[in-house]
Amino acid sequence: MGHEHIEGMQTMARPSPRGKPRSKRKPLDPAVLEQRRFFRRIRTIFTNMGFAHLRTAGKEAKFGSKTGELDAVYLFQNLILIVEDTTATTRVFDHAKNKKILADQILDNKASFLAWLRETFPEHSNALNTYSTQRFRVFFLYASLHDMDLDEDQERLLQPMKVVTGKALNYFYKLSANIRRSARTDLFRYLDLSSTDIGQVRSSNQKSTIETTIIAPIDSTGFGNGIRIVSFMISAETLLRNAFVLRKDNWDLSIELYQRLIEATRINKIRKFVASEGAAFLNNIIVSLPAEVGFQTAGGDAIELDAIQDYAGYRMTIPDEFNSICLIDGQHRVYAHYEGTDALEGKIAALRGKMHLLATGLVFPKAMSSLERRKIESTIFLDINSNAKPVPPDVLLAIETLRDPYADIAVARQVVEALNKRSTFKGMFQLSQVEDAPIKVASIIKFALRYLVDIDERAEGNHGLFSEWVSGDKARAGLRNKSDSKLLEEYVEYAAAFLDQYFGALKSCHTDQWRNVDSKITSTTVINGMLIALRRSLPAIGTKEFRQYESLVKSWNINFSKEKFPYASSQYNRFSQDVLRDMFHLVEDRGAWRTPDASSS
Repeated sequence: MGHEHIEGMQTMARPSPRGKPRSKRKPLDPAVLEQRRFFRRIRTIFTNMGFAHLRTAGKEAKFGSKTGELDAVYLFQNLILIVEDTTATTRVFDHAKNKKILADQILDNKASFLAWLRETFPEHSNALNTYSTQRFRVFFLYASLHDMDLDEDQERLLQPMKVVTGKALNYFYKLSANIRRSARTDLFRYLDLSSTDIGQVRSSNQKSTIETTIIAPIDSTGFGNGIRIVSFMISAETLLRNAFVLRKDNWDLSIELYQRLIEATRINKIRKFVASEGAAFLNNIIVSLPAEVGFQTAGGDAIELDAIQDYAGYRMTIPDEFNSICLIDGQHRVYAHYEGTDALEGKIAALRGKMHLLATGLVFPKAMSSLERRKIESTIFLDINSNAKPVPPDVLLAIETLRDPYADIAVARQVVEALNKRSTFKGMFQLSQVEDAPIKVASIIKFALRYLVDIDERAEGNHGLFSEWVSGDKARAGLRNKSDSKLLEEYVEYAAAFLDQYFGALKSCHTDQWRNVDSKITSTTVINGMLIALRRSLPAIGTKEFRQYESLVKSWNINFSKEKFPYASSQYNRFSQDVLRDMFHLVEDRGAWRTPDASSS
């Protein structure tokens, strides 16, 4: 959508030279202000990364066979990003489909689009004339303030236009604010770009060469499975260009992500030290190297890593490729050298290519799966950081899920992720730092949900959802062998669907309170209490349908307002007992909960 831009703050009216007061400006419509804030947030992301902003808003033109207006265009070398943004809450998909038509016309008529840019923005003519039409990479991005919740078919329908989720925008906003220009490589990974896609065409497939590598023999690593360790020096500049971090708080929904987002205070502290001392931190960083890494003898002959069994020095070649080196530990020490715009940049820029960091690199067997690699990397990360600084609960949960996806905590976390996509709690669980969601999940998983969805159910009397699921098909009990990922996915979906109905019944009877900040209905106390009560009710009454739970909630006299709700934040066990009595109408009998007619006299 088009924009009119006001760069400064509005000021109070001043008297005119003739003494007559100027009329006050009419207050802007809140919707217009929201649109401008969203536009500026997006602009900040790309300008922080070093893109030039081409102000296309308000410049209508014909692209191919369609006339339209572009909200903004951003340019970096041969990469052109056309970014459309909207804050609309209705008919957003229809608006996106219309923009998809415009995207098709621009991409099909790239030469005329580039000609229009050169004519309209002569101040950028040098940059726009540096590359051939074929060399330019053009992306059409669509950003909505309110997530569109597209299914796979809708996403395919909008291609080649790429819909940028709110989570992705938040991630890039925070990352670019912290490491400025160096956040570009994360954007390149998001756009699936390699180093050969950016800038001028290379004459050959370049590789970085690391000299005098020390290679540790296999029996000194402490690892099995054919994993080897190499020690070497590598420049901060090379790492900034080629390293990536498996941050759990980015746009990716993969279970393989575990590290926390970069912390600005830590980055700046290290950056000041590097600038003032002109030296790197002495403690080494930990990385895992790409499968394409190669080794040579001192004489230049190729050698297989398995053939090396001593500490002699060897040459190592690493592909000079974006996102090829996984940074397991030390991201703040590396990214403190980021390419920025602050007062320290002059000193840091002079050191970035010269400063070499000591690195310990893991070389995995070529046949090892990505998931197995992530398990080992996350274990190393946890071992290092648990002794250095408390690891946030959500990071611990992510790592536990990765290390053992069949453990009760891991299953519970996967259920929460699935539940977060369903109607009752849609988008309400805070699964990462970049999501501004009201419900934190660590306590829910740790103190309530894990026991409800546990596939082992070892504890005496622990009858959870797994038993209910298996009762419908005895073959499902094979999930206890912990080797069938497809069966695990089916169980997670079953548990999420059931809990969506269970809490959906609560929501349907208290719709006005569900997202009300003055209500305790979605507090950890209520959610945990409801989960504990559900688990304890299963041996007596099993699972019910939505209408049956809705009927129970309707007959339940409960006030969830902050003023009237009588339970403290940690009293979910006490609350669960009242739920069992007052909502489920069960009675306690020698530690178990039963229907009144089944209890002992």
